[in-house]
Amino acid sequence: MNHTTISLTELVSKTKKQLDLLGYAEGTKHRYALIWDHFFVYAEQKGQNHFSKELGNAFLECEYGIKAGTKLSANQVFKVRTITVLGEMLEQNCFLRCHQQPGKQAPPQFHNVLKKYEKLQLEKKISKRTICGKKIILVRFLNFLDEKGITNITNLTSHEVLSYLHTLEKYRNNSRSGIMFTLRNFLLFLHSEGDVKKPLNGLFPVIFSNKYERLPSYYSTDEIHAILCQVDRNTEFGRRDYLILLLAVQLGMRAGDIRQLKFKNIKWSRNTVEFVQQKTEKILQLPVTEELKYALADYMKNSRPKVDDPHIFVRHRAPFQPFVESNAFHHVINKYMALAGTNLKNRKHGLHSMRHSTASNLLQNRTPYPVITGILGHENTNPTKLYLRIDIQQLRTVALEVPNEK
Repeated sequence: MNHTTISLTELVSKTKKQLDLLGYAEGTKHRYALIWDHFFVYAEQKGQNHFSKELGNAFLECEYGIKAGTKLSANQVFKVRTITVLGEMLEQNCFLRCHQQPGKQAPPQFHNVLKKYEKLQLEKKISKRTICGKKIILVRFLNFLDEKGITNITNLTSHEVLSYLHTLEKYRNNSRSGIMFTLRNFLLFLHSEGDVKKPLNGLFPVIFSNKYERLPSYYSTDEIHAILCQVDRNTEFGRRDYLILLLAVQLGMRAGDIRQLKFKNIKWSRNTVEFVQQKTEKILQLPVTEELKYALADYMKNSRPKVDDPHIFVRHRAPFQPFVESNAFHHVINKYMALAGTNLKNRKHGLHSMRHSTASNLLQNRTPYPVITGILGHENTNPTKLYLRIDIQQLRTVALEVPNEK
């Protein structure tokens, strides 16, 4: 596309057609059009007939008081988006479905080595989710090296590695050991590839780790009931949120499995939901309760956007597509915990805490371990035993009496 020949009028026209193709609602398209009309007037006053990022930014600041780098309200974010999509249409002839700030990236001098490491992990059949977690850890490490003036990975020495290990003291033991395992594996890779001469992974041959160090966070049945009672099921988003919460609370499903759930996974004839777990890649079959069945029907009939997509949960704003992989519905559970006044002190409060709560409440109802293992989709009972430590009532029954000292 020739940026110098396409007029602002043509650009807006092309962008409107893209909104149509992506299925944006009429009300949303009208909001875009109103701001673009305002932009036309501003550009005409400035004697401009073509779009530029500089012109767009000047318009946002002059007409709406929006400056780059400042915290924006939801309304201001929308105004910025109306200008951003024009720039993307001009550059790429399309625009992204949503705009999110990119996470921290590795310094340019380390891009190639990080890509090589990622490729090796894929060849070893490591899951994408695990690789993503490793990359986050390594990006922090590589940025630390950049701050220390390391311009080439071949210049890495034990001094920088040990200096970085000292920065991990702020983490809990379990988190710190996880970082060290990833870092040691990366240093072994660097030596095997000939990027560093000395096997720096030998700096910490033993890593102490105890996954049972902390008790899992869980919530009582009364707390969960109070959270569910805060959901307004007469609203579009309320019906969706209620269904998400029920899947986590009643079935103990992980956020990733909820996000990827499809209509074909619901077996109405058997009253079950059957799917391949994202984490373990094992098939799991769970019962669909009557409450869950009605919540699903209510959401499908009265809330879900009318789009031809196999996923049960899709975005409620255009483009109507499945949620991005990074979405763990953290905002959903936290919204209703806040409304319920739930005590969050020293407790994790993501959707995964509802999975812990499911296990805890099943234990309190004397549900056998193998049954809980099956519900949670664990491959054996060992991970399930993690929850024994939070079953206080059961532990009291096997407590030994301490004789009185004389």
